[in-house]
Amino acid sequence: MRRLDAMNTPVSNFPRPRRSALLSLLLPLLSLGTGCGGEEAGDALEAPLAEATQAVSDANLYDSFTRANHDSRLYSLEQGVHAWTPTPYYGSAWGVMSGRAYLSKDDGTWLDHYATVPGTSDVRVMVTLAALGQYSGLTFRFVDRANCWKLATDTSEGKYFLTRYLSGTQTFPLQIAQVPVAGDVLEVRASGTRIDVYINGVYKGGVNDATHQYATRVGLLASQDNLARFDEFKVYTQGTRDATLQPFRSNSVWNLPIGQGATYADTTDLATRDFLATSLNGVNITAWANWNQYSHPITSASNTDPWATVTDYNDSSRSSAYSVPATATIADGSDKHMHIITPSRTHLDEAWATTRQSTTAYTVGRHHRIDLYGSGLGPQAGVRAYGGSAVGGLIRAWETTPTHPKYTGKIQHALAVAVDRTQLYYSSGWSGYDSSGYGTAKGYVWPATEQDWNSETTYKGHVPMGSYFAIPPSVDINAQGLTAEGKMVAQALQDFGAYVTDATVGSVTFYVEPTAPATFANNVRKDAARLRSLLRRVTNNSAATPNGPGARRVPMLPDLAPPSP
Repeated sequence: MRRLDAMNTPVSNFPRPRRSALLSLLLPLLSLGTGCGGEEAGDALEAPLAEATQAVSDANLYDSFTRANHDSRLYSLEQGVHAWTPTPYYGSAWGVMSGRAYLSKDDGTWLDHYATVPGTSDVRVMVTLAALGQYSGLTFRFVDRANCWKLATDTSEGKYFLTRYLSGTQTFPLQIAQVPVAGDVLEVRASGTRIDVYINGVYKGGVNDATHQYATRVGLLASQDNLARFDEFKVYTQGTRDATLQPFRSNSVWNLPIGQGATYADTTDLATRDFLATSLNGVNITAWANWNQYSHPITSASNTDPWATVTDYNDSSRSSAYSVPATATIADGSDKHMHIITPSRTHLDEAWATTRQSTTAYTVGRHHRIDLYGSGLGPQAGVRAYGGSAVGGLIRAWETTPTHPKYTGKIQHALAVAVDRTQLYYSSGWSGYDSSGYGTAKGYVWPATEQDWNSETTYKGHVPMGSYFAIPPSVDINAQGLTAEGKMVAQALQDFGAYVTDATVGSVTFYVEPTAPATFANNVRKDAARLRSLLRRVTNNSAATPNGPGARRVPMLPDLAPPSP
């Protein structure tokens, strides 16, 4: 289907085919289409990372002890003013040896010992084991020794275990068959009734429990054998980022700053050459920003809104029913996107080619429910041609409106761009899906998991779906003659980059939420050609080195706050 925006810039998405039903940035803590059904053009999604580790942002650091900054009594922490409160039993005491925290005096009993510090009930707590001890690790949601949780080693059994004490009675809700090793980083994330466990950044499971939900103390745990040593202990408050305004995990490619080890292609690189081309294969290619048409409007639903059936006419398995405001915005233009945030504020229902039959019935060409607390990637996790969420990379209204209470003057995430099919790359295969939901027409690169339907006949260039572009750090943004709005976009492109997520007709296109100010959209359109000219393909972006390797160019974003319906 061909689409034209208000400025007569053609931007199109063909129908999508039916689809089958962050990496580790563990900080150096080791020291304490729009898819449619069978005959549609497909979007490509990101491959899931089964062993994905969770990046940790110091934006929510509450307090910590590290070897680099401590005193011999552990009475103060590296950051903050909260004093340590050792709780000795039978003469045991905590101290520091060679810069490491440890239990300096043991009572010779089988009792465990703790040193606790004020925290929060919704908390992330991490400890690095420098030397192992039997039953050593961390405690959290600590009231007293008879009422607390702990995550500890069991060196004799070669495992970790999560223990709940309730009125002195212990249970073991989670046991982890992983042999403890010196240097392991133990992590617990507690929010509401949920408790999740990570070892070395890898998720190991979790439990639900409300018995200690409001206990706020956390701390170190050592046992009777007096062997454990701790290189680092960190306590993080609950995240502050609103998932409805800036969704997805901090280490999602959509939110991860570019790595300082990223390498940039020059203009002889075929993908970069085609991306920058103003004329290619007989097609004139401009630069643009979709805003008032062919963009991605987002509406928040409440439990009082009509319960609507949403029928996917291309694949009935994608049909659903959910709350949809009677006045929910459907995008102008033939793509007709409609995106609804659930009343729980945890998910987004994305729809493409939407028709409102009534306030309780809609037909769509493709529907997917997206986890706002996930990665925003696929496979089969969004309606755009790359296979991921349609709101990934969308420039939101709140971040472009100075009067919005969350406005910072910055766009702190990667951007989505779409390019003409004559620029996009096809390598082999025919449109369809394998048993895991990945596209069988090839050419796309991670984090895409598919590409447009009929790409085998319509893709003519060298830009793979999912390609990652950014403005190199050597470019002086202030010297480019950009508007203030264009500089905001340029800074995002230099700090976070941009992903190719879809196909257009005759333009390289950015995406701005329709409720953003007209001044912002118009100035970005004015600067779009210059912005495109500064971009270069990042050549070492991969699942192993997302958004390029190395330390991040700018600080990680805060973690997501719990939903607040």
